[in-house]
Amino acid sequence: MADEMFDSDEDVVGAEEAQSGEKRVGFLSGVLIQVLKWVGIILGAVIFIVTVVVVTVNFLNRGNVSQTRIPTSEEYRSQVPEYVWFEQVGELRGTTGDEVRTTYIIEPFLGYDGENTDLTTELINRRIQFVGIFNDYFGARTTAELEGQANKEAVEAEIRDQINRILRTGLIEDIVFGSYQFLPF
Repeated sequence: MADEMFDSDEDVVGAEEAQSGEKRVGFLSGVLIQVLKWVGIILGAVIFIVTVVVVTVNFLNRGNVSQTRIPTSEEYRSQVPEYVWFEQVGELRGTTGDEVRTTYIIEPFLGYDGENTDLTTELINRRIQFVGIFNDYFGARTTAELEGQANKEAVEAEIRDQINRILRTGLIEDIVFGSYQFLPF
């Protein structure tokens, strides 16, 4: 079948024209024209298919909202307040109230509203009282009362209440422990 493509009437006509003195169309230029014709047809088909796919996808998705994000209402978004942290209490060590003493190592940070400059001054002035509150609290409790996430949250709430009772110019909003360890003695 490939031989039939090259044995067309053009070759015969070309041979006759060459005998009469005119220029003959060669074999290479005939093959080149056929290859370029098929490359053009294939290229046109690819461009047509890509155009149809792009137009179809855009038409089908024009009214749809992307579903990669989860819509949430304002009620479910929690706003975590930004606090200034009083870090000057430092790392505290002591023993718990167990029969077999356990050493505690804590490093509390007190979170408060940073716009209240009077509270900042009061926290600095009462640092020694805070050390006493922490040492008294942990020294009077057993390890079982202090360990665990639920107990830790209760400890944070109780100590925050004790500290807020002595403050006059503002309140501590949060307490976070940088270190919260209990080691057998």
